[in-house]
Amino acid sequence: MRITTILYLLAWFAVPAHAQFTTIAESQAFQEPADGSARILQLKNGNTLFLHYTARNGLAIQLFDSAHRRIDTLPTPTNWAAWKGGNLDAAFETGGNATLFISDREQKHPRMKRLTINGHTGQLQEDSVIADLDKINLRKKRVISASDFLVIKDPWSESYAIWMYFNTEEETDGGYQIVHFGAGHREISRARFKNFDNEVPFQYWDMAVIGEEQLCILGMEEYKTPEKDSTVLKLATLEKGRIFFAFHDLKFPKGLNTVGAFIKYNPHTDQLLLMQAVKEEEKKAARTTTFLATVKLHSMNISYSKEIYLDKVNRKSLEVFGPKEEYAGVPQNIFIKQDGSYAIVFEELDNHVRMMNNIPTVISTVLANVAVVDFNAEGKEVNSWMIPKRQINQGVIMKPFYLKNRENVQEKHNWDDQYKFFTYIPGYILVNDLDEKHKQLERGKQAAIRDISNCHGYFYSLEGEETIPMRDLVFSPEDRQVAMFSIADYDAEKRRLVTLKRTPESRRDVKLVWLNVTPPEKQDGREAMAKGN
Repeated sequence: MRITTILYLLAWFAVPAHAQFTTIAESQAFQEPADGSARILQLKNGNTLFLHYTARNGLAIQLFDSAHRRIDTLPTPTNWAAWKGGNLDAAFETGGNATLFISDREQKHPRMKRLTINGHTGQLQEDSVIADLDKINLRKKRVISASDFLVIKDPWSESYAIWMYFNTEEETDGGYQIVHFGAGHREISRARFKNFDNEVPFQYWDMAVIGEEQLCILGMEEYKTPEKDSTVLKLATLEKGRIFFAFHDLKFPKGLNTVGAFIKYNPHTDQLLLMQAVKEEEKKAARTTTFLATVKLHSMNISYSKEIYLDKVNRKSLEVFGPKEEYAGVPQNIFIKQDGSYAIVFEELDNHVRMMNNIPTVISTVLANVAVVDFNAEGKEVNSWMIPKRQINQGVIMKPFYLKNRENVQEKHNWDDQYKFFTYIPGYILVNDLDEKHKQLERGKQAAIRDISNCHGYFYSLEGEETIPMRDLVFSPEDRQVAMFSIADYDAEKRRLVTLKRTPESRRDVKLVWLNVTPPEKQDGREAMAKGN
């Protein structure tokens, strides 16, 4: 039975999908960004800006007009030698220009600068240090955060917020400061953030910026008692113009081993979507359970969290890969669509760790099968799909919500690894994968991708009732190239996607490529074949 299913899947991959990605234009070839951080921005004026930042060389930009012609720009007149420990923390559009945040944590005083790049000319308009912090005293930290600088943008407005460490001379007075900005980088609020209870450690998870009206911070208090340890998720809110946060107990189950959580604002329902990943230890293995809840902002009414079951995806995983291969994906992000409906994306992560000199060392992470679950605006599940893939990234560890954490800027490049991440846009999953000849979906297994030499850019159409959707080449059959989908920028209104594509002439040269995305037809070829049988 399983051999029949696998043969069917191989034939399925060869069926061309009705939806199409049509190449509009390509730039001239340039050297591939092999290190540092890169970002593509489609600006509202029709221009496209490509940014590449390395601590060694600073910032390089390429600007293209609406006809995809290169606009001459000048190097930014910044003394990058003084920012040798620099890191690109965020890059996004505000007011028609590109706004970048670069931090340096290797100096005695951690600092951050804000750069503004003119969206019409590509010239530097602003280069100012907006934070120069006292040396961080770890003994004073009562709030646990992944970084001493975090920049969060509201995707629905010009507003953003910066989370930064705040130090004082008082031994117990260390904490964080949050600055809320509106259009034109106008400061709206500035407030200290300290845990409601100084005796209880507070784990920062995520922050949502809601226009110029409000900031919401999601975190977790950790209680330790002789009997047992427990955790409680908290929501801290800061209203416009206020200087103090209000704390709200989310009343989620105590005692859970939360390994990640995040929030997103849905403007169509005026609700926060809260997602929580909980690791549960079982007899022979650990599994991650995903909970979803909603919060009405003005009333702060919180729905009880519900577990997300991937029943349809799990059945397909058992059918294709064997009776012991339950789907084990962890949540990565929520994508809110223009009508208020949303999709939750999962991915299987298998971190391989080896003891070296009695120290656990990450050898590699296998990025495996993706699952997508569609919900309507009322939170009812509509459909779900599974995208089979298996890619090996050497020497890195991946966690739940890594896609969410990369929304403002990508992780630093590591040669071919940046080609091994999938991308979701409404209706599609984009991924570099093996062709039918090399994929080898047989005996319940699929070939693992260690390098991308035999890979091509594919898209999966998230439509129809089949759990594993059709796939087709993103580029023409004569141009079977891989693309850096992880840094692609998608304009939902124009249905325009821009990404980097590796050239066939040189493995280390790339081009910017602009693609039109045609919406999928309501009835695809497979459904028509099913009706004809």
